[in-house]
Amino acid sequence: MLFIVLIGSVLAITAMVVLNVWLGLSEPARLASLEEAAARLDTDAVGYEAGEGGLLAPDGRFALIPARDGQTIGLLVARGSDFVIRYLGTGSVRSAEADAQGDLLLRLNDFGFAPARLSFGSAETAQSWAGRLNALKG
Repeated sequence: MLFIVLIGSVLAITAMVVLNVWLGLSEPARLASLEEAAARLDTDAVGYEAGEGGLLAPDGRFALIPARDGQTIGLLVARGSDFVIRYLGTGSVRSAEADAQGDLLLRLNDFGFAPARLSFGSAETAQSWAGRLNALKG
């Protein structure tokens, strides 16, 4: 009897996963533009004014947008079907390490934020942003 309940549970969970995939409910989050990213930042922290020099990932999986006042950088990172948003200021960055493939490994001084691998597509761009982010180590 226990075996039948166990098999039934596995089949039911499998059916729910297949249904989610079929309905498109498990699509990973993507940003279409920097304007969308800036709007999300403003919605999250009312009054956030995006400055110049923001960057949208080639695949839309993250965005970095400096604030107009130059004090913080808004970060949006896709995690599952939504975005994790952080406002990076002095002391918020633990490390930002760029590699030759154009990826950057970002670690924050925030136990709730798992390290993120940001793919810039260009080693030069990754190095540039690593420098900007490491300046926030404080």
